[in-house]
This record gives sequence, C-alpha cells and structure tokens, in this order.
Amino acid sequence: MKQRHFDLLAIAGVFVGYTVTIRLALHLDVGESLLGGVANTIPVVIFGAMVRRIILGKLIGKPAAIQLLAHLPLCAAFSALSYGLLIVLLGLFVGGEPSGFLVKPFSPGALAWQTLENVTTYALIAAVSYLQAQHGPHEAAPIASEPENVRAHAFSHDAATPDVLPPEHSPKEPGDIRADPELSRYFVRIGDELRPIDMDTVVSIAGADDYAEVRTLSGKHLVRMTLADFTRSLDPAKYARVHRSWIVNVHRIARAEPAGGGRLLLHMETGQTISTSRTGARLLRDRVI
Repeated sequence: MKQRHFDLLAIAGVFVGYTVTIRLALHLDVGESLLGGVANTIPVVIFGAMVRRIILGKLIGKPAAIQLLAHLPLCAAFSALSYGLLIVLLGLFVGGEPSGFLVKPFSPGALAWQTLENVTTYALIAAVSYLQAQHGPHEAAPIASEPENVRAHAFSHDAATPDVLPPEHSPKEPGDIRADPELSRYFVRIGDELRPIDMDTVVSIAGADDYAEVRTLSGKHLVRMTLADFTRSLDPAKYARVHRSWIVNVHRIARAEPAGGGRLLLHMETGQTISTSRTGARLLRDRVI
C-alpha cells in the first residue's frame, strides 16, 4: 500500500473513532459529534506528521538510550501541543460567536483522560514510524516536472538542496536498459557544481514506487529512480537486493542475525536494522564461507 494511502486511511480511522466515541460517550447530536471528531483529528494529523518526521529523520539509527531519552520530551511536546490546539478548536467550533470564541480548559479528570489519549496516540505513531523504517522509506513528496536527463532531486544536511543525477547507461541495442556497473556514476549537484557520490560510502537503498532513498555514511538522498533500475546498474559483487524494498552494500553490513522464518536482520554500519526476505537471506547465505 502506498504511504499516502495508508496515511489517508489512518486519518479517516482517527476521525471516525473520535466521532463515534464522542457520540456514544457524550450523547451529542450528529453535527456536534462530527465537529468534535474534526477538532480531535486535526492536532493528531499536524503534530503526528511532525513527530514522524523527527523520528524518521533524526532518531532512527541513534543508540537505543538516546532514542529513549528523546522520546520523553517528544511525547510531552506532542501531548501539550495537541491539547492546546484541541481546546482552541473546540472553542472555535462549539463556542464561536460573531464577537469571538471562548477557550475553556478541561476539568482535571478530563485533562488526565485526554493526556492518556495523547500519550497512547504518540506511542502508536512512534511504533508505525519504526515499522516504516524497517520495511521501506516513507513515500516521497511529488517532485516537480524536470528535463529527461535530470530525474532526481535530493535532500541532505547541506544548506543548499542538491540534485542527484541518475547513472549513465550505455545500451548496446535499442531498448537495452542494462548498464555496465563500472560505467555507472552518480553525481550530486550543489549550486552550479556537480560532485560525484562515493559509491563505497553507500550503505543502503530503500525503494517506494518510483523513488529510492540512498543512504550513505554521511547523509541520504531521495532519488526518482526505481530499485529495479538500481539493481541493473550496481555491481552485484558489492550490492545485494535483500528485500523488495531494500538494496544493501554488503561491505557495510556490521553483522547479521536470524530473524525467524528463514529471514535475517541486518545491522548496518550506520546503526540501521534491515529485515531481509527469505530470498534475500539466501543471497547473503550464499556468500558465507
């Protein structure tokens, strides 16, 4: 399922859940229940997206102790901001008048219940984010149309957003899209300069539809290119497609351990953990001496 489809279903589920709960618990009419559902859903969507972005971009790959400590203030911030926006929206939707609207804090009991809801919601968002990191990257935002010879944009920790150019292919016959791995090269455009990516520093490549996230030892690049194209262009002696959503640099695997069902859990040099498929595990086991 595409990430945006999953997100839309999750948002719809949150809205329906809140609306039905408000209707049954508070015995409000349908209109008020719908407004209450909207007021509760909006903070979850806004601050949940921010939390997921922070977890995927900043926490994944860090030591477990650092991640645990980071979740405590993140959860507190999510709960407080969600509560603040909720009471503002409830005042606007329910108590709004031409002269303004009244923001009323919850009673102590209701505040405790709302805090429990926010903490639980944060835990679910965090769990889904980790599952998402295990099985593939979040789907990239659409990229504006561009010339045929420039097929990718990238993001990095640099102030200027670089571009990534796809590998050069040298087809021998019309329609032949195979490429000699030794001739494949990737460049990053920073300003007006083109700088080559050191392919030896590539740790993993994760795919989602027509995009791939190339993670190196120093950062990551989002590329409009399929994993199938990468598989054809990369050196099979160095890279293995261990899952339908993952290609790994076998030279950057720190260790591997059984994950059950014939699968392996790969611990990469960057701290990533990647779960292989059975077929991917067999490919790696074929390299065992």
